[in-house]
Parts: sequence; structure tokens; C-alpha cells
Amino acid sequence: MRKIFLSIFSILCGAAFATDTLTLNLGNLVDYYPQTEDGYWEDTYTDGTQVEDTLFSFSHTGTSDGGGGMSYWDGFTLCTSGDDTNYGEEGSSDGWISKQWGCMAGGGLNEQLQVVKGAPYLVAYWGFFPESMQENYHSLQVDFLDNKPHKAVGVYICNHPWPYYGNINSDGFASAFSQEGDYFALVAHGLNAKGEPTGTKTKLELAAYKGGKLVQSPDWQYFDLTALGTVNGLYFTMETSDANALYGANTAVYFCMDKLRILAAEPEPEPLPRPSGLKIVSLGEDSAVLAWNRIQHAEKYLLQLNNNDYATTSDTAFTFKSLKAATTYQFAVRAVAQKDTSEVAVIEATTKDETAPTPPANLKATPDVYSIDLSWDAATDNVGVIRYTIYVNNAPIRRITTTAHTLMGLDPDTDYQLAVVAEDAAGNVSEPATIAVKTLPLQQSIDQIRLDEPLQAVYSLSGQYLGNRLPLQSGTYIIRKNNKYVQLTLIY
Repeated sequence: MRKIFLSIFSILCGAAFATDTLTLNLGNLVDYYPQTEDGYWEDTYTDGTQVEDTLFSFSHTGTSDGGGGMSYWDGFTLCTSGDDTNYGEEGSSDGWISKQWGCMAGGGLNEQLQVVKGAPYLVAYWGFFPESMQENYHSLQVDFLDNKPHKAVGVYICNHPWPYYGNINSDGFASAFSQEGDYFALVAHGLNAKGEPTGTKTKLELAAYKGGKLVQSPDWQYFDLTALGTVNGLYFTMETSDANALYGANTAVYFCMDKLRILAAEPEPEPLPRPSGLKIVSLGEDSAVLAWNRIQHAEKYLLQLNNNDYATTSDTAFTFKSLKAATTYQFAVRAVAQKDTSEVAVIEATTKDETAPTPPANLKATPDVYSIDLSWDAATDNVGVIRYTIYVNNAPIRRITTTAHTLMGLDPDTDYQLAVVAEDAAGNVSEPATIAVKTLPLQQSIDQIRLDEPLQAVYSLSGQYLGNRLPLQSGTYIIRKNNKYVQLTLIY
């Protein structure tokens, strides 16, 4: 592992902070991390190496043979390319494999936060799949080498060309953002002294389709990290609406980073620790019971629901009431002692939905010879009805979302037992609404029919609609004329 003594310049923040802001300066790194002709660190595909200075250490994994002759890397690498070219092609991402080192802004930032062509910046690639295979592994982790807590301040982020153009045009994996709600975002998380997530996080939107257009910036954006609080490190993940539950993001999970800023935390005498062991003891439709470990010297605990103050208690368990069924809530606990308040412990949970919908009301059936028209009033539910299941003679035959349906292909002059059941998103089903109905008999006679005469309808014996004229092929058919049905055999 290479040890670099990179200059970190301090900005005096006056009354805003009692200590200096420490800002990562990548300006001197190129001498220690030699660049290829394409403008990226030549050891990017070498394992056991990473970018670091006297304060920050940036995670990195690399291999020149990831299987089948393929090279692989994730984490952070130093780049000077500044290339903002689109190397994608419709239906293919192959052009990006050797061109992963660009930056939409065209280069890194100088100390005056101006873009300089050829100035270094970090390119980050999120290793979703390795993270999913290894517990507590973060492919995009930043550690503080002094092993001391610092208050996170902010960092400058720029869109990487691969996801930027992929969001516009699509590529071999990603779909273009064209639907309201499509989005791509970077999420920063805090780490404690043990390298464990603190539960604090904050998000930066990199691209979003809203108001009928795609919004994403090619410039450096400031990402405020103060919501992370005091941390001993941080890590990043990415979110996208274009993702697969098994294989992860289809959007290329890259971004560019520069000018990371932190504050040296002011020493505090024996601060109250964050409540540990926070868990959901029980969960109902309208309540949730939480419990946590007792904090020494804590006088009480402040409870929050969805970031709003909810109650206080001196116990280490609490019941949240009057909640909505099938709703996700964020529960939080802070320890309080005199003027000292701990950092927040957070847990999310979704209340249950155990209430079945009401049965569909006013079920009506209008029979015909080969069909029955069904209709009913909408069922009600504490959360919402998502569909109805229609049963014929106790057998489920259709699932629909409307309150009317026509059953086709039935036998004439036949008794049927029909039922309709409502279902909600949690799988709760109502009692059935039932009705007995008999199809109309088939008529035994019909007026004379000409070969070219328009009819009301012609069906096969199985009930399939064939048109409104006599078929020109021999066979047996069901003819409807003047609201009468008759079975007719044609021989040509």
C-alpha cells in the first residue's frame, strides 16, 4: 500500500465553526499515482493498492484477470482524462469499457473551485454485486487515517459520462429515462469508530425525469454532508429506478468526486452514546413496540416518528399508537441527560395489514345463451382493494381490477354458481358475494338465412366469435339472428 503525504489546506470558517475545515486537495497526487495515456491511474487494475494521503484513505479493488481474461476494478481511482465524449451506442456499452475515466465537467477543481482541464479528480465505481456477496463490505468507503471522529461537511460531485449519456440514450444495459419518476441518485452514509454504519445518511439527486423532461447536470455540484453528523468515516451507495432485484442497477453506477471536506470534531467529555440494540418487538396494524439497550447516565429518551418529535420516556421500551396499516415508518430514539443529547438511532418498519376487504355488494348477473354479464359495487378496505377474483362453480377463472366482467363460452340452458371475492395488496380476501344464474336456452328455429345476409353474430361451438356472416367453410356453427340462437350445420 502506497503512503502519500498530500497537502490538505485548511479554510478558517470564522464564527460558523470553532475548528478548521479540512479539504482534500488532489493537486499533488498525480506524481504519486502515475497516469496512463488515457488519463487514469496505471494501477487501477492492480489489487492491494488504493489512493490515500495523510488523512483520507479511499477504498479500491482491482484485478487484471477477473475471469475469462476480463479485468475488473471498483472503488475509487485517480483520473485526469476530463473526457466528456459519448462512447455509447444503441444497444451496446462496449465502447465505454476502455473509456471509463471521463468527467462531464471536463476536469477537476482548483482551490478557487474552477474547472481545470487535466486537473485530477476521483472516479468512483460502485461494486453492487461484491457488496451483496459480502456482509458489511462497502466498495466506496472513505476512512479517516487519524482514527478520530470528524464532522462531515461536504464534497463536490459531478456526473460521469457513462450514466449521463445512458440516461439520455440508453445503452447495452440501461434504459433511457423517459417516465415520470425515473431517477439516479448518490447516497452518503456515516461510519462509526468500529467501521459500522451510524444509521445517518443523505442523498444527492444526479438525474431525474420530472415535469416531462430529464434533468441532470454536467457540472460539479456541492453535496452537503452535514446530515451525517460526527463520523469516523463514510461510504457511498447509489440508487436508480432502472434496476434488477437480482443483478442490481442497469444504470452505470459511476460518479466523479473532488474537494471532500470535513471538520475536526470538538472533544466532548464522555458524550452520551447513541442508543444501541434498537429493535421492533412487535408490529400490528396501528401500533409498533420498540425496545433498546439502557444508556448509562441517560435521564430519558426522546422518541421521534418520521423525523418529528413524538414522546419522551424513561423506560427502554415504547409503544407507538394510532399508526396507519401497511405504511412504512421511520422510528428514532435519542438519549437525553441534562444538556447532552445523543445521536439518533433509527429503524424502519412497515405496519401490517390484517383487515380483509368488505364483500362486493349488489352483485348482479344478466344471462345470455353463451355468456353472463356480471357487475357489482366496489368493495372497501382500510388500505385499498387491488383486484377481484371471479369464481364459476367454485373454481377461480378470472382476476380483474374492474367491477364488471362478461363470462364467455358458457353452455346454454345451464345453472351456474358464481362468486366474486375482493383482495387487497397484503393478500387479505373478503367473504364472497355469490349469485346463482342460468344461461338462456338455445332456440330451436330461426328464419331463413341467405348466404350473404348480415347476422348479429356467428360463433364456433366453443363460443369463439367468428364475425357476422355465414362462414364459407363446412362445419357446425351457432348463429344469432333477431336475438335468437340456433345451431346450424353448413355443407358446401
